[in-house]
Amino acid sequence: MNCPACGKTNPDGAVFCEQCGTSLRAQPAAGPAVAAPPPPPPHSTASAAATVTTAQIAQQGQALIAAMSLGEKISGAGAIVAIIAFFLPWVSVAIPILLTADTSTTLSGLELGKTIGAVYFVPLIAAGAAALCYLSSKAAPPRKLLYAGYLVFIGALCGPANLMALIFVSQVHAMAGFGLWLFSLGYTAIAAGGLLTIQGFSKRVY
Repeated sequence: MNCPACGKTNPDGAVFCEQCGTSLRAQPAAGPAVAAPPPPPPHSTASAAATVTTAQIAQQGQALIAAMSLGEKISGAGAIVAIIAFFLPWVSVAIPILLTADTSTTLSGLELGKTIGAVYFVPLIAAGAAALCYLSSKAAPPRKLLYAGYLVFIGALCGPANLMALIFVSQVHAMAGFGLWLFSLGYTAIAAGGLLTIQGFSKRVY
């Protein structure tokens, strides 16, 4: 038996070549090559992952809303409205030009905040109210009642008072923009939702 590597003649039945040590066993015949399936396009996997993530987010949102009481939903909606209203026109003011004429301009809550820093507390407190609504939806009944009291306090800070001023004070009504109305309504809804939650506890039989 001749070695396929070095050509040395080896005894029949030898397993390795005596000169170079190459294996003398018969190698299996190579079958036809099977082409591997092409990999899936990268965007298809990313799209599937994005679809799953979107569906999961939607399910979590639906579960959160379903877990909320009516009062928590009203307070949460009011908090979102108050945050959005911060970026809408709040007031219309007259600016004198060359001491001869006046022109009016509208300012949003964001623009007013650059001059009056306390205005920035409007969206921050509303965001805190939204967080309380989320925590209340997962809390035990005693803590729900505590969170409802906090929501009433937050909403009463400036919601009802501003709303009454917008309705009954002509000077405020004349200069108020759409955003100021929404801001007042949003905070009023925060307080109303908290009161509704407390009312629900008052109807329970212990």
